[in-house]
Amino acid sequence: MAVLLLDLGPNIGHKRNLYRAHAGDTICLQLSPELKEIQLYLTCTNPVGEKVVLKQESGKTLFKLTSAGPYKVAWSMVTDPLSKHWPRVSIVTVLADPVLTPTNSGPSLSIDQIAAQSHLTKCCGAVQRWEDVFRVSIESGYNTIHLTPVQELGVSKSSYSLHSHHKISSSLNLESGGGYEDDLEMLSKHLLEIHNKTGLFFLTDVVWNHVSICNREILSHPESYYNLNNTPNLIPAYLIDRSIHEFGNKLNDVADIDLASFELKLKNHLLGTSQTLEKLYKIDLNKMLEVKESPKTTLIESLLGKKDVDDAVKVLWKVNYKEPEYAGEVDVGMLRLFLEQQEITSEPDQNSKISAAISHFNDVEVPVIVDQILNKTVVAVMGTVKYRFADEHGPKHSFGNVPIVDRYFHVSDVTFTEELDLDIYSKEDAQKIKTCNGWTTGESITDMNCTMAYTNREVVIWGDSVKLRYGDSREESPWIWDYMTRYTRDMARLFHGFRIDNCHNTPLHVGEELLRAARHMRPQLYIVAELFTGSEEKDCEIINRMGINSCVRELSQSHSPRHLGELIYHYGESQPCGSFISTSTPRDKITPGDTITPGDKKTPGDKNFPGDKNTSGDKNTSGDKNAPHISLASSRPHAMLMDQTHDNPCPFGQHPLPNVLALSGLMCAAKCSIGSNRGYDELVPHHIHVVEEERLYRGWSQSDVKDLKPAKRALIKLHQWLEDMGYSETFVDQAREDVVIVTRHHPHTCSKVLVVVATNWNENYTRTGQHTVSLPGEKGKVLLEAEIVSSQTDPKQSNNRNFITGLSGVQIEVREYPESSKMVKVSKLEDGNLSLDFLFSPGCVVAVEVKPPQSSQTALQYFNSNILCSDTFAKDLDKVCSTLNLLDLNYMLYRCDEEERVDGCGGVYHVPHHGNLTYAGIVGFLEVFDKVVKNNDTGHPMCRNLCEGWWMAHYIVNRLKHRNLQIGFFLECAFLAIEAIPNYTRPKVFYAIISSVYSACLRRIRKLIPSIEASGSNSWFAEQLTLTSVQLVGKVGDTGIPVLPHTKDSVVSIAAGLPHFSHGFMRCWGRDTFIALPGLLIQTGRLDVARDLVVGFARTLRYGLIPNLLSERGHRPRYNCRDAVWWWCRSVKLLYEHQPTLLHEPVHRLFYTDDTPASPQNPFVCTVLDVINEVLERHAAGIEFREENAGRELDEHLLDQGFNMTAGVDPETGFIRGGSRHNCGTWMDKVGSSPEAGNKGIPATPRDGSAIELVAMGYQAVSWMAELVECGIGTISEVVMKTGSTQKTVTYREWSEMIRENFEKKFWCASGYYGDTGGYYRDTVGSESGGDEKLRPNQTFAMVIAPELFHHPNMTLALKTVGTKLAGLVGMSTLSPDDGDYEPYYDTGNHGTDYRTAHGFNYHQGPQWVWCMGFYLRAKLRDFLQLKKDNPDFMSDEEVAQYFATVLAPHRAMISSDPYRGLTELTNKDGQHCPNSCPTQAWSSGCLLELLMELQQNFPVTMVTEQ
Repeated sequence: MAVLLLDLGPNIGHKRNLYRAHAGDTICLQLSPELKEIQLYLTCTNPVGEKVVLKQESGKTLFKLTSAGPYKVAWSMVTDPLSKHWPRVSIVTVLADPVLTPTNSGPSLSIDQIAAQSHLTKCCGAVQRWEDVFRVSIESGYNTIHLTPVQELGVSKSSYSLHSHHKISSSLNLESGGGYEDDLEMLSKHLLEIHNKTGLFFLTDVVWNHVSICNREILSHPESYYNLNNTPNLIPAYLIDRSIHEFGNKLNDVADIDLASFELKLKNHLLGTSQTLEKLYKIDLNKMLEVKESPKTTLIESLLGKKDVDDAVKVLWKVNYKEPEYAGEVDVGMLRLFLEQQEITSEPDQNSKISAAISHFNDVEVPVIVDQILNKTVVAVMGTVKYRFADEHGPKHSFGNVPIVDRYFHVSDVTFTEELDLDIYSKEDAQKIKTCNGWTTGESITDMNCTMAYTNREVVIWGDSVKLRYGDSREESPWIWDYMTRYTRDMARLFHGFRIDNCHNTPLHVGEELLRAARHMRPQLYIVAELFTGSEEKDCEIINRMGINSCVRELSQSHSPRHLGELIYHYGESQPCGSFISTSTPRDKITPGDTITPGDKKTPGDKNFPGDKNTSGDKNTSGDKNAPHISLASSRPHAMLMDQTHDNPCPFGQHPLPNVLALSGLMCAAKCSIGSNRGYDELVPHHIHVVEEERLYRGWSQSDVKDLKPAKRALIKLHQWLEDMGYSETFVDQAREDVVIVTRHHPHTCSKVLVVVATNWNENYTRTGQHTVSLPGEKGKVLLEAEIVSSQTDPKQSNNRNFITGLSGVQIEVREYPESSKMVKVSKLEDGNLSLDFLFSPGCVVAVEVKPPQSSQTALQYFNSNILCSDTFAKDLDKVCSTLNLLDLNYMLYRCDEEERVDGCGGVYHVPHHGNLTYAGIVGFLEVFDKVVKNNDTGHPMCRNLCEGWWMAHYIVNRLKHRNLQIGFFLECAFLAIEAIPNYTRPKVFYAIISSVYSACLRRIRKLIPSIEASGSNSWFAEQLTLTSVQLVGKVGDTGIPVLPHTKDSVVSIAAGLPHFSHGFMRCWGRDTFIALPGLLIQTGRLDVARDLVVGFARTLRYGLIPNLLSERGHRPRYNCRDAVWWWCRSVKLLYEHQPTLLHEPVHRLFYTDDTPASPQNPFVCTVLDVINEVLERHAAGIEFREENAGRELDEHLLDQGFNMTAGVDPETGFIRGGSRHNCGTWMDKVGSSPEAGNKGIPATPRDGSAIELVAMGYQAVSWMAELVECGIGTISEVVMKTGSTQKTVTYREWSEMIRENFEKKFWCASGYYGDTGGYYRDTVGSESGGDEKLRPNQTFAMVIAPELFHHPNMTLALKTVGTKLAGLVGMSTLSPDDGDYEPYYDTGNHGTDYRTAHGFNYHQGPQWVWCMGFYLRAKLRDFLQLKKDNPDFMSDEEVAQYFATVLAPHRAMISSDPYRGLTELTNKDGQHCPNSCPTQAWSSGCLLELLMELQQNFPVTMVTEQ
């Protein structure tokens, strides 16, 4: 058996997901990125509802599937601040398929090996002849017998209408001499005896939804069946049914009638019921005003208080009935819709409004409702009448001989009057009006309290049955629950499996509970279901809830040969060819290294071929450490695919006889359970009707072989052999209009078996002909061929009065492993391919095994031995990767299209019909392939591209060789060695290799960046964020950063984001670089790169600022930001803590003065410490300049005043200040560009004055300089502050104290602009553009950078406000939703005239920015730490850590699913995707990395999954 890896995530429990395994497999639970590092409560229950012990091994959670059925895995988060984004409790079902093990030590069967033949039990006769009867099935190749119920039948003798579930049919002649228990024991003995002798397994139908009308037990328990007392909403259906019945009785004396006049008379008759029906649906206003629902509440008051329309409808229904027993719920579509349109409120002045509305409903809407019901009734009745009395294919009865329609209700012992008036019926009478069961292709009729199917006559009724009512729980109807539980357990004692009759109309909770009881009796119970909901999603929900292993599907109901192929593809394809998910390895006899084809092991000439399972050399595992590990992917519902079920008429009237063989051939080519019915195999030309048939099947001693039996035996043997040998992949090809080819592939040996079927659908598909298939192969071997060579039949010969007999005169030739084939010629072509030339006869079946070419076998052997199953390959990869540095890894793994083209490369790989990959490196391929593999999407354009040629491999190899990386030459050799493998296996082989390469690169990165290993509980997320350092940090030829003496050609730079900010002047933003640098470089230990960036930007200092944008190696910088220099200062301080010599690094300045041009030969050299002092001096003195080259060439949108830059210090407070309403000097730098909307040239968020984060960073820099002076490192201790003509000298320490003393006074806002918010910190102070009072996230930056400025109680209140108003799913809203300028959807393509949003003017006015979340959560962490310090019982360390792990869940999900493998720049409201956002942004990753490292320092705990 295998170890199956199941990824748990918020969406895994979706109804459509279906996870199948085998009993004996081990499930290994893996957390999806959203749930990693979150502490969970994890539980699992087995198929009988008992708790499963979850084992922890090496950090993995495991449990074994010890029995068949549904295993429910449920998990919930310990803390759940994001409950609105996914359910608090999630449940996923793993459905374990049984392994049927015989008691006689014979071979076990997996469900794909089951071949079942259906029998009507009543036609099998006494059990004493069953062995002889079933010998026919054995000789036909079947291993399983399906029997209809073995219970005593009702008066109709229908095989599914049971007189009693607790009485075995007397026709079985058990001769037990006792009662029911003795009969069970005797039947069990007979079945076991047959099983031990023959190895046959037995299935039976279970009937849970109805009993026969003659069942007397149920009459004492009226709550157990649907009647007019417990389900009053059926009253309209009953009245209509009664009216139709009365109409039909009037036709008794009429021998013939015209259908048109019949329809008119029917309509006129039904109109007589309309007034009574209208009474039912009209609302009695007087009763509503009088009747109390409770002592203090009238019904109308209750109705007005109902917010739920269902509740309101229920109240309205109560009004019409005096007795509480009638208080049900009516589901009237028009009434529901009408009420939804009303404003139902509880205010007293609404009474008149609701009264008027209901009066309108009574007078206008109710007649329409009734008219619609009666029209549907007429349509339904006429459909039945036309079929019964006039249709060419119908029975053509005469009026008066049979009812015009079947009754929906069975009525007994009720006295009727001429009027249809409900008030005359007593409770006892209502109970006696029993509802019949049936089926419908429309809505489910499991919940009779809310169905209109009976009223609208949509149910195909079984008139001999009574529909059972279980209620919502056992307490509601205990007798029927006990009755059916006993019946179900008894059948589980007797049979190996169930076929659930009418499953789609079985209440889910009933099926679940009864099957639990059955599995207590038989843990390996096989469940097949008659499940036809019309929706695969609904099917999957029922399958998961009940634990259904297979759904019955039927080939003979197809409408064309093409539809046949579609059915085989949908239900008979376990895995497609070239599947990424191996299903054969754990369960067959071929190990991954084997290259022996099945033809070399067993052939049709061997005694074991192909049905008698050879158990020698079985290498199945039991889920131990050596067992294969396979990802468990969602699958389609498993089928029991039948050529013909016993429920439907035989296909001989629809198709020519040869098509019977064709259907069987296609069925046996499918990889699933298969089945047929006895009549089909014996060529019985009429329907063996479950009601009308009374004859017996013949036994083997009475049978002849002139039917399908020899062909079925050979075909079923082929089906078994394909499963035994591991041909687990399937491809279906409509080779010709009438020819379907099913190819079964072996995933490891690449041998294949082609099952070619020439259908004979009707007269248009009767031609014979030739067809040639050319394919790569070493040799071809015909396994079997079958055809009908003579079909001179006389249907009258099948009319035996005592036994069911089929057509005679049918001759079928079956040739297994023929020496010379009549149907196919195998030859070798000049190009080395095999040619299979088929000569078809109608309905023929041919199976040919093809062994791959020798070159393919050699390549496969190399792949299996040297790559897939070899540790050497991984070690060799590690060796060649050991020489790679982080820049090599940036090149090898990433690099977007623009980065490649700038450096003279050809760009990223382009996949036809898919598009460009995100990266030229390995991650670009893996990003797509990971999704392809997860969905097993072998038809994806990536796979098609590989199947057509090795171009992807050549691209990767040539690109790496171009960089002269050794791994390029290594991969070239690996790809050459496997070049000859079959083309359809290339995708999974390619994926295996590049996945191994990626893993080796990760191991190398972990060695180069040790901080990953130290990140503890957040290791996965920390690693993903650390990889963005490799992703975003690299060398690009046109980077604008000035070169340093030791960097020669170019400096390593941080791309602000990819792909938007990848090269040129847009790559290196001063602000973005130094916001991201602490996380991406310092936290990852890339200190040398950080130092070069610090020094490189220091070279460009001018005006006391560093530039925001760089180009031409720093020669044309743009100094249009006030904040970049402060982020630079912060980075210097943080880097200095790791590199104390940093302050003395030489800086070769590009600008000798503010007015001189840049010159690399400039003799001006200073230190990093000098640069910081200069920044502080220049700000203290005041900065004022006009941007160089101001005008449209520099910025086409900015107004002329916007080029005038100012910055300085407020001498009263010490705050850094600057800017104007004409420009943007901080990160919120959007300038409008829409002339139509009137925002062109206008800054959306000037933030002039003293921006809060700049004040904090200024304080940090000044305080640090004061500390350096005090410890003897600093060289300057004071600055001169100038304002106009006045000036004063202040020391760094005095300056920092000025800021600290004024900060709370100026920035704290207890209430004001937004009313009573609870308090927050102003965004700016002294702004002329009116932005001071805005609630923005920038205050949290200051809390992290300079927490000592904040009064902690105020900080706590502010964080609460910020969290409530600004915190989003992954980012922080840039403006409060309470603000009039708030617009949360960013769209640069908005060409409208709205001033606030045109051309994306709202960039920082509501969209949620991810990098801000890092600072908010760090501020939150500081707050928690202080609160814990003040109150040790505030929160435990584990609770705090869990809070952050849970909040970061969406970020983990984002980075794992994003095509660029990063965190985006921003999102729209509530985390909604923003198409204009840069997919991976440096500061988003960097700020979150800083958070993770700080969390690890404070809470180094591991998140342990709890049970």
